[in-house]
Amino acid sequence: MQSKQFAAQSGVVINIQQGRARDYLDSHNVDAMMTFIAHKTAFDSPINLLIGEFLGADSMNAVLDAVKNAKSGDVILQQTPDDDLPDILFAVMPVWDTALSNEEKFLSRCYRNTLKIAKDQGYKRLMMPALGKGKSNFPHQRIVRLSLSAILEELAPPIADLTILCAEEAMYHAYNERLSG
Repeated sequence: MQSKQFAAQSGVVINIQQGRARDYLDSHNVDAMMTFIAHKTAFDSPINLLIGEFLGADSMNAVLDAVKNAKSGDVILQQTPDDDLPDILFAVMPVWDTALSNEEKFLSRCYRNTLKIAKDQGYKRLMMPALGKGKSNFPHQRIVRLSLSAILEELAPPIADLTILCAEEAMYHAYNERLSG
C-alpha cells in the first residue's frame, strides 16, 4: 500500500493511501468511515459490500429505506453495534448524467455534510474513499479538485486524522499532486 501524509491548515493530518477498504480497516483503527450510495443504483461496490457484511441485513435495509427519502448530498449516519467497527456515514450522491447538471454541487455537499456530522459526533479518525471515474468516465482531476475543495473548507478538529483511500493508482497520484501543488 502506498501512502503519503499532508498537514492541512486546520492542523488535521490528511493521509492519501492506495489500497482496498478491507485491508485498510484490518490494519487501521478509525472512528467512522464514509461511503457513497447513489439513488436508484445497485449497492454493489466492493466497499459497500464490505459494509453490508459487518452491518448485517437489518441495518442495511434501514439504510436503504432512508436513502429512498434522502436528497443528493444528504448523509445518513449508521452507528455500528460493535465498538471495534467504525460507524458508517452514507453520503447520498447524485446519479451522474451530464456536466450541465448539479452533480458537482451535490458531490461537494456529500463531503461537507459528512465532515459536519463527523465533527458533531466527535470523531477523531475518519476514512473516506476516493471516487473513481466509474461508468460515467468522470475526469479524475475534476473529482479530486471538487472533493478536496469541499474537504479543506470543512476539515477541522475534533477530526485529527483523515484518510482518503484510493482504490485506483491514478486517483492516488491525482490527490498527491493536488495536495503537493
